[in-house]
Amino acid sequence: MEDLQDMFIVHTIEEVQSLIAAHEQFKATLPEADTERQAILGIHNEVQKISQSYGIKANIINPYSTITLEELLKQWEKVKMLVPQRDGSLQEEMARQHAHERLRRQFAAQANLIGPWIQARMEEIGRCSLEIGGTLEDQMTQLKQMEHVIIAYKPNIDKLEGDHQLIQESLIFDNKHTNYTMEHIRVGWELLLTTIARTINEIETQILTRDAKGISQQQMNEFRSSFNHFDRKKNGAMETDDFRACLISMGYDLGEVEFARIMMLVDQNATGIVSFQSFIDFMTRETADTDTAEQVVASFRILAADKPYILVDELRRELPPEQAEYCIMRMPPYKGPGAPPGALDYTAFSTALYGESDL
Repeated sequence: MEDLQDMFIVHTIEEVQSLIAAHEQFKATLPEADTERQAILGIHNEVQKISQSYGIKANIINPYSTITLEELLKQWEKVKMLVPQRDGSLQEEMARQHAHERLRRQFAAQANLIGPWIQARMEEIGRCSLEIGGTLEDQMTQLKQMEHVIIAYKPNIDKLEGDHQLIQESLIFDNKHTNYTMEHIRVGWELLLTTIARTINEIETQILTRDAKGISQQQMNEFRSSFNHFDRKKNGAMETDDFRACLISMGYDLGEVEFARIMMLVDQNATGIVSFQSFIDFMTRETADTDTAEQVVASFRILAADKPYILVDELRRELPPEQAEYCIMRMPPYKGPGAPPGALDYTAFSTALYGESDL
């Protein structure tokens, strides 16, 4: 009797199915119980006949049981009433759990598309901001197109928010069909909006810097190439050691004091990272009259009398001692045909100096 009246709390279709199976097992015992009830009723009638035959009082007390026939019949009628009520409650719960499952699948289907879509757009923005080919205006056009696509995607986020609201109202606490929660999607979406806006702002700033300081597109590409080469984590920022290595590769003689001075210029908030914009500002400030790699190659070609290689003696004859020794130490051997022993490759040296190749 208690099982038929007990409250039940379930969260899945499988749990309801288990309750229904147990209820069906109970219902299967009812015919046997009814047979026993009828047998007891028959015994009671027989006792009544005997008591009438011998003039015995009809309200005989049974010393072996405290349950009277009236109580038994009353409980049986209650069981007959509660069984269909239990059937109805279980079927209602089954319908509710099926509705919950539809909500779970509906949310998961959208979340499993939106989550990867956000990640893909983040990666696209990252690749665009690291590109070397093309002009800054080309990058800006591409980023603006991305921004338009992202804004147009907002209705999908709104629909998912609506599905999430229905899930909350239905008190659904788990969803085995997806690893994404609404909180994950919200954080990813806000990060995407912030990233595209910040990246567009960075490119706009780079355009202003380029135009204000008269930097050519080739120089901008060289700056980007150098920056990308030493950005080991490819996250759009050089860490302190990366920046130090970059400066050394460009010929800076860095003591601790000098490097600390430079870091105060490029990382004024002491974050431990150098952004591309800070890198550009530093390069244009420190090397405002620096030649391009192509111009440096042309200068070496003049020193080498138009040869594709240059000799140690020529470097020492034409350059100041410190510059000559620096070039001799870092220039790789020339591997082209017809070169005498000790010939050095000034083209490879110049492009590596500007981050266009590796020495």
